Amino acid sequence: MILAVVLLFWLPESARYLLVRNRGTDKVRKALAPIDPATIAQAASFSVPEQKTVKARNVLAVIFSGTYSAGTLLLWLTYFMGLVIVYLLTSWLPTLMRDSGASMEQAAFIGALFQFGGVLSAVGVGWAMDRFNPHKVIGLFYLMAGIFAYAVGQSLGHITLLATLVLVAGMCVNGAQSAMPSLAARFYPTQGRATGVSWMLGVGRFGAILGAWMGATLLGLGWNFEQVLTALVIPAALATAAVVIKGVVSHADAT
Repeated sequence: MILAVVLLFWLPESARYLLVRNRGTDKVRKALAPIDPATIAQAASFSVPEQKTVKARNVLAVIFSGTYSAGTLLLWLTYFMGLVIVYLLTSWLPTLMRDSGASMEQAAFIGALFQFGGVLSAVGVGWAMDRFNPHKVIGLFYLMAGIFAYAVGQSLGHITLLATLVLVAGMCVNGAQSAMPSLAARFYPTQGRATGVSWMLGVGRFGAILGAWMGATLLGLGWNFEQVLTALVIPAALATAAVVIKGVVSHADAT
């Protein structure tokens, strides 16, 4: 709450937002001045390319317009599948390990490593996205998440190896998930950016529900540790394909 109050008063609006909302040249100049004061002082006017391409005033019409509709659906699919992986593992990894003979302490510790991996990788994924194709970077992380999830399923009985693989799998999938809002934000125009990102996050929540439900269902069917972890290759592959295809078909990446 304290941070929200601080941001409310001191976090400046972006120059793009000020332009789209017609807040005046002076406010735009003030927002950009810290970047290059000399150049900004000489500028008589400012514009952004997206103002010419975005015609709809309704934000939902913007994110589902012909330019952005395919990218919107692919972002949803990517984030949805990522949360299937995250919540299946978060909800059921300790139980799967206990059922496979691990002690309660081992199951709890290794389960915590999965989430800790995301803390370690978030900065690294952002760094890579700034230097390489962001779609391919995120796609690679989802692909590796599937590979390491499969490897986790093959390593039961080797606690040190299992813990290491769970940590790396967590780094991959949680790192990719943490980068998705950034990818969505740079894709949408200013008029629909907040709506586009929030819809992706909202639709993704259904993936979280599916992941937890899927774990319970597979266990109810008698699947073992190895089989459940192997099944995660499917959502990982779908997430990888969706984000890579999104990079190919999206012709309006609002950077």
